[in-house]
Amino acid sequence: MNNKLAALLSDVFSLPISQIQSDLQQCDVGTWDSLKQMDLVMSLEREYHITLEISDIVRMTSVSEIMAVLESKGVDLAS
Repeated sequence: MNNKLAALLSDVFSLPISQIQSDLQQCDVGTWDSLKQMDLVMSLEREYHITLEISDIVRMTSVSEIMAVLESKGVDLAS
């Protein structure tokens, strides 16, 4: 898990960073509603200087899917 992404997700969802794992899903996070999804989108776009399409936004229902979307946008999550 990329530390930068984990910190961003921890901040957006108000979760301890230790709970941010690649298998974490939207249904596991009580605060991950439609408003938080938009907060997530804006935070990711700002942090990684990308533009997310509606299909990307709908796809992001887990941390692993968020990572896959970011990688498809050319974001290097290895560092």
